[in-house]
Amino acid sequence: MILTIDVGTSALKAVLYSPAGEVLARASRRYTYATPQPGWAEADPEQWWQAFDAAILELARSPYSLAQVRAIAVTGQMHTAVLLDAAGEVIRPTILWLDRRAVAETVELQQRLELAPYHLNSTYTLPKLLWLAREEPECLQQCASLLWPKDYLRFRLTGVQCTDVTEAGGAALLDWETLMWATSRLTAYGIRPDLLPPLRHAQDDAGAVHAHLCARYGFDPGVKVLVGAGDVLALLCGSPPTPGRVTCSMGSSSMVFCPLAAGQQVEQTGARLYVYPLLPYPLLGGVSSTTGAAVQWAWQTLYADQTPFDAAIQQAFAAPAGAEGAFFLPFLAGERTPFWNDALRGAFYGLTLTCSRSHLLRAVLEGVAFSLRYLLDEFDRLHVAIETIALAGGGAAIAGLPQLIADVCGRPVYVYAGEETVTRGLYAYACQALDPRNTFDAALARTFGASEVCSPTQSLAALYDDLYRRYCQLTEFADATLAR
Repeated sequence: MILTIDVGTSALKAVLYSPAGEVLARASRRYTYATPQPGWAEADPEQWWQAFDAAILELARSPYSLAQVRAIAVTGQMHTAVLLDAAGEVIRPTILWLDRRAVAETVELQQRLELAPYHLNSTYTLPKLLWLAREEPECLQQCASLLWPKDYLRFRLTGVQCTDVTEAGGAALLDWETLMWATSRLTAYGIRPDLLPPLRHAQDDAGAVHAHLCARYGFDPGVKVLVGAGDVLALLCGSPPTPGRVTCSMGSSSMVFCPLAAGQQVEQTGARLYVYPLLPYPLLGGVSSTTGAAVQWAWQTLYADQTPFDAAIQQAFAAPAGAEGAFFLPFLAGERTPFWNDALRGAFYGLTLTCSRSHLLRAVLEGVAFSLRYLLDEFDRLHVAIETIALAGGGAAIAGLPQLIADVCGRPVYVYAGEETVTRGLYAYACQALDPRNTFDAALARTFGASEVCSPTQSLAALYDDLYRRYCQLTEFADATLAR
């Protein structure tokens, strides 16, 4: 068996796979993060470890013996660096990727380094390290090493500190040409480069599980622990990779990418999408910052009477399509792709006295779909034809959302059986590590079953075309008006 772990922004999930790629069991635990000031977001990494401990103990009580686990692989939220002292203890609450306190530092770094926005923006680690160097220098003076969420969890499991190139890229600390640490970006600001852990490949060995933890969970002492990769791995895992199909992996944010055909070239100069080269094959796309997070925010804010999430979603879909002209810009923490504008903010427009909270929640769901449609238009501008959409991640589990996206975007939406996205990629890496004769693609393909397909409702096309036109006008006005 193969055990996979996903350390998300608001929950940890442990998934047990059979050798053939079937999900045997899963367990999850939720946790919170703090917002001590507007635009700030911080977390306590100890909560991640406690969630891991509880989830693994739950799996240990399942019908499947954890002594049969041959490999453990971990993924997680990216850009969120954990500062450790010489004893391996966390120094301060970690600054999450959601945090926007380092906008000024991002502008300064962009001007000095002249990097593409997908190599450096305010969600990334480097601007936050510069903020710490200036605002809390004692933290960096005390710091002996940096790790990212998956790496911290794996360090607690094995005592080995290391990371992979996806985390380095998401930190704005990778030289994308050499795939080595770009240490000069730290030394230029007086930050010690020896804080950075060794770089390894995703399928590399990352040490043995501590003996006391093997005893606690029932692991065989010889179980292989892999380095793993950041949750950008979800780009590959929402559907069988197919040219002409974009996969939208929707969690708190949405990763929207499609595989490029062999030899396919895309002109990136001035483009708002980008080619991501740090996984087994190149992908074109981008990341929307607060899509699933916007839906969660709307539910928590509009339904403070404790209406369950699923019930609130049902009420939203009972409201008329188009929310009677109201629409929403889902930019609650700025926006990455395609605007790269930290100053963008969320907004409702078109409200009237007849709007209820169900109208507003529907407008948020439609706004998320409009943001995806806008990205699909960007693919068209680059002459990359997108014929179908695969929806994955938590968004795929929201009843009615796949159909809404099909209606708004005018393309069939595929949802593959099972809840897993990013852990599928961990399973594929583990198969490679256990037997080099396995290819990543062949192992990944084993995890997919049949798909559900939602076709566009043609009678809604004109309504959504008109509403989308107004969405674009307001979004582009806001983007052009607000300082970056």
